[in-house]
Amino acid sequence: MKKTAFFLIASIGLLASCDVIEDPIIPVTTNYDEATYGPPPSFGAPEDLTRNVLLEDFTAHQCGNCPAAAIVAEALEDTYGQDICVVAIHSGSLAATNEEGAFTTDWTNEISDIYYNQLDFQANPLGRVNRSPSLGTFLFPVEWEPLVEDIITENVEVALQIATNYSDQNNEVNIHVNGQFQESSPGNLKLAVLVLESHIIDYQLDYSSDPEVIPDYEFNHVLRDAVTGPFGLDFSINAEDGDEVQKNYTYEWNNAWQVENASIVAFVYDNETGQVINTVKTYITQ
Repeated sequence: MKKTAFFLIASIGLLASCDVIEDPIIPVTTNYDEATYGPPPSFGAPEDLTRNVLLEDFTAHQCGNCPAAAIVAEALEDTYGQDICVVAIHSGSLAATNEEGAFTTDWTNEISDIYYNQLDFQANPLGRVNRSPSLGTFLFPVEWEPLVEDIITENVEVALQIATNYSDQNNEVNIHVNGQFQESSPGNLKLAVLVLESHIIDYQLDYSSDPEVIPDYEFNHVLRDAVTGPFGLDFSINAEDGDEVQKNYTYEWNNAWQVENASIVAFVYDNETGQVINTVKTYITQ
């Protein structure tokens, strides 16, 4: 009954309306420090012309069905490798913390709350695949793979490349995202750059486990922050085939996170529809 309870609740919830939450303004102060680090790097012609996929997994540590969803995401990573970027977004009532015992860690943040509230219906586990066909679209885990397969076969509109450099002395990460357009792209595109952390051990509820509370569960792809703010920054307007755009950022690192287990995911999306055009990822210290 526990394993099916989520789907029953989700079906009922579809009949209910959701409150409209206005987007808060979060200041972004991540301009590239060229005076300290010198000119940003140049990128050659892209080798990867695959349209990569952004998979957002809305999860929570008190969601007993969420580990099964994480397994689906991991299987997709095993199949598609660098062509898929998984982001674990801890959010919702099941992400609540306890004052003592298990589930004391707060995995949520402003960014995860904003993304969660963009969904037309909020529950865990749900996902978005390239935010298609719209920003509010939510998908059950069994629906992720077919959409991933369809998107990866599509032509890439803008090929993305990424490079990072961590300065231990200054406790900063430099992030460089390069886009080279393979066709004309009318409209306004935004670039969002996210910080993720993996290999974190803590408590997780899992209905398929005995006992159900796992004290040493491994959390991966945890959304920590957005270098560009949750809604991204301007990338291009009415780009032409052959245009090249590069954005560079210097980000102050949070020492509460293990930089050797951290990665950066960058994605370009259509500001009008919310759909992701392409995405790319890299580990910071690789």
